[in-house]
Amino acid sequence: MACSAILAGKRRAAAFVFALVIVFIPQVRAADLPTSFQAPRQGPETYRLTITVKDETDSVVPSARVTLTASGSQTSLQASTDFAGRAEFPNLRVGAYSVSVEKEGFYAQLNITVKVEQTEAIDVTLPHRQEYKETVRVHYSPPAIDPAQTSSSQQLTAQEIIELPYPTTRDIRNALPLMPGVLPDNSNPGQVHVAGGASNQTLYTLDGFDISEPVSGLLNLRVSTDAVRSVDVLTSRYSAASGWGSGGVLNLETGMGDDHFRFFATDFVPSVQDRDGIHLDNVTPRFTFSGPLHKGKAWFYEAVDGEYDLNIFTELPPGQNADHYWRYSNLIRLQVNLTEGNRLTGSYLYNHSNEDHANLSIIQPLSTTTTQIKSADLATLKDQNSWSNGTLFEAGFSFLQFTSSAQPLGTLPYVQLPGSASGNYYLTSSSTVRRYEGLANLYLPPLEWRGHHEFALGAAIESTSDQQFAMRQPFDIETASGVLVRSVTFTGSPSFEQDLFTGSAFVQDRWSPVSSLLVEPGVRFDKNDLLHRALFSPRIAATWMLTRDKQTKLSAGVGLYYDRTDLDKLTRPLAGIRQDIFYAPDGVTPLGPAVTTMFQANPSALRAPGFYNWSLALERKLPAAIYLTGEFLEKRGFDGFDYVDEGLVISPSGLPSSGLFTLQNGQRDKYDAVTLTSRHTFHEQYPLFFSYTRSWARSNAVLDSTLDVPFFSPQLSGPLPWDSPNRVQFWGATPFRMPWMHALELDYAFDWRTGYPYNVINLEQELVGLPGQARFPDFASLNLHVEKRFHLFGFEWALRAGFNNITNRADPAVVDNNIDSPTFGAFGAFATRAFTGRIRFLGRK
Repeated sequence: MACSAILAGKRRAAAFVFALVIVFIPQVRAADLPTSFQAPRQGPETYRLTITVKDETDSVVPSARVTLTASGSQTSLQASTDFAGRAEFPNLRVGAYSVSVEKEGFYAQLNITVKVEQTEAIDVTLPHRQEYKETVRVHYSPPAIDPAQTSSSQQLTAQEIIELPYPTTRDIRNALPLMPGVLPDNSNPGQVHVAGGASNQTLYTLDGFDISEPVSGLLNLRVSTDAVRSVDVLTSRYSAASGWGSGGVLNLETGMGDDHFRFFATDFVPSVQDRDGIHLDNVTPRFTFSGPLHKGKAWFYEAVDGEYDLNIFTELPPGQNADHYWRYSNLIRLQVNLTEGNRLTGSYLYNHSNEDHANLSIIQPLSTTTTQIKSADLATLKDQNSWSNGTLFEAGFSFLQFTSSAQPLGTLPYVQLPGSASGNYYLTSSSTVRRYEGLANLYLPPLEWRGHHEFALGAAIESTSDQQFAMRQPFDIETASGVLVRSVTFTGSPSFEQDLFTGSAFVQDRWSPVSSLLVEPGVRFDKNDLLHRALFSPRIAATWMLTRDKQTKLSAGVGLYYDRTDLDKLTRPLAGIRQDIFYAPDGVTPLGPAVTTMFQANPSALRAPGFYNWSLALERKLPAAIYLTGEFLEKRGFDGFDYVDEGLVISPSGLPSSGLFTLQNGQRDKYDAVTLTSRHTFHEQYPLFFSYTRSWARSNAVLDSTLDVPFFSPQLSGPLPWDSPNRVQFWGATPFRMPWMHALELDYAFDWRTGYPYNVINLEQELVGLPGQARFPDFASLNLHVEKRFHLFGFEWALRAGFNNITNRADPAVVDNNIDSPTFGAFGAFATRAFTGRIRFLGRK
């Protein structure tokens, strides 16, 4: 019944979109039709103007806004560039025209004079916005309502990433929660939840290549913040070409050199801290260097960043409260234009990190931490060809590898205590996971038939290898007074390997039957050699410009989105077997035979998890160039993977008899959200952003049992761990002056949200009450920074100082959730007020 209701709801949503198209088309006036779609008229001979927009390295720029105005006319024609960076204006009379091209993140090209005397084709160069202005006069591209954008998306530009204040600005992942619909994960720093989804339900890409960790699906690859040109997050109505992922798509675009040598440096001065005395806080230098290898033909870009942190936890005893962490990464990108339309791009990104005492906290003292070493390699190569008729073909290949190891500090027996632990950690682990990805996309020339069509099709293959090693030693669970409650042992092979091969393809069309309406239907195909099921994902989205001035847009869409095959859950049966012995209050007498915990999965009998996703949005440009958007999003999951304890039988003593966990398709997640956002830009470059989100994230299966943390309980429903029903955000920048100092910039960011839910457990590590019945305190943080740019030694510099969480609100990240602990309910890892400084070297003006 529930499944039928969901299907019926999605059919109604799809019918709404199609009805929007069918009902509107007959009512449109001829003047609203594309010129090429109108009946020919008698008159002077007309010509076609084709404008191709490229950046400073001759790479095509899609979705740029092109405005064409005839000399002496008060009206304009508008178009967006297609996949090949082309915009066409047919049926133009002979005469002079003014062309303007704009796109956020680029410098605008305004009032370019073009004389049309025959069929013409011109190129317009749209340079990327740089950190510091060139000596020539440049114009910023302001925000605008884009008729060609069907997806629900949010973007952070390079300027916003650099200027907005957020904690730990050296990690680009910490900037992601500045966008509505993106929430930070409380238990796994750096990870995020997009549109109510789990962290592994989002597709993460870097310059178009998949960088999701192949097994966990997380965003673990690091790239220098200064190297990122933009971050785009798609939460709904994204096309079949955008790939899998019910949570959304998050793409990082990095920089490329041009015909000027540029060098920038950030945070090359160490900082100190006053925690248990004066100590070095961190050293986090970042450097970027770019320029031409051969002017007009080949360019390079390199971004290096390093990090050393001394993390001191004041709630722990002196001498046992410090964690040393260091990290290094290097990104190198090269582009060679082999011919006018053939561009070859390659890149290599390397990560390495070492942490002495990972996961140190009030509930995990120093002796129980582990030394963790991690590294990652990403190599990519892409060949892109474009032709004068508008065809664009690209083929690419990438290699991604993650290696990691976690080593306990010794061999002392590990003991879990209420709200704490002792001894040395019981788990020694290492892993190597690799993925090879190949892709090819073809964008066909625009076709005029009952409107304007832009067809695209593509295919991709991925080969994944997962090698895991995990040696688990026995450990005990005791009361605070040292009485044995439970002993745990493990058997089975400590290592295993699993391979996965996946193939996918898509086809889609961008159809504009009339100038005010755009419909984007598409279908996606996916299949892998574990589930052995062919998956078809139909999707459709539409935009309708409701007013003649094109300042009001209605968007709607519905689609089916499958998730990547979850190797982490599918390989849990290979991790071994666990046995738990429960003891009487004397700590000596066993209460019965050992409870055996094991996992089993039959991939060929499982269905692929997925979501039905539909949304509706209205955008309007208000007076004073304020852009207001209201959006509703609904997601309904089906066939989610969940482990169910089929052997669960509770004995008269209240103990489970076994833990036979079988992987099934019983999980059903739900997410609903209403979001209001407004945006305004002052003086062409200072943003002001506000948003409010009301959302609900729930599931019928919130208990995720693993070999290390099994729940001897039936699956239960409740809020998802990242459920935050209310959230308010505003951020921006503004110039101001002080009597003794001019040209200052104030940057600010505020975030308030409902606290996350958490589970309560008892001494035996069993769930108490319902899942998510307790919550962290509401989170609130206001960051205020002031920046001054100045000229010194012939170079430009930027000096910043300010406070994160200036109100000093105690926002915890950890809680003692053991009801039998003497410190039950105590919070820790507080994000209190922190003074931060930053200096940047910007080169010559």
